[in-house]
Amino acid sequence: MRIKLEIDVPEFEWVEVPTLYRTPIGEFNDIQHVNLIKDLIEYLQRIDEIEWIINSNHQHVRHPFCRELVRDRLRFIPENQIYHFGEKLSHFLMGFREMSGHEFSEYKFDHQVLSNGKKIQFKTFSMMFDTEEQALRHIAKIYTSRDGFKFEKI
Repeated sequence: MRIKLEIDVPEFEWVEVPTLYRTPIGEFNDIQHVNLIKDLIEYLQRIDEIEWIINSNHQHVRHPFCRELVRDRLRFIPENQIYHFGEKLSHFLMGFREMSGHEFSEYKFDHQVLSNGKKIQFKTFSMMFDTEEQALRHIAKIYTSRDGFKFEKI
């Protein structure tokens, strides 16, 4: 048996957008991941004991704490990379230790755009795609998952 799927593809265009961002703990290609890192840092700024954590021993306190935060709050990080990103977060916090002259409570999150590229954007929703195939697969998934969608045998 074979089926043929005919779907009206919404209007789209190729747009120039940022494709790689630098954050205090690494480089990422998704702005949503950058926003999750920003949320994590702002969460850390609200912790009452953050100064004690910042000034604690890296190996026994700060790094294990940061590793667990990465695991719990940055779920897009693969399990085999959690140690690495926990280390990066710990080193970032180390920059705010006593005598550094920097106050973590005054830190304002910032990221840099490292590169731009072209992506597909549909006029009807904001999600972007790297290839036409990815975009078409997404559209097909949306249409076929709607209630009332019926397959016609040919």
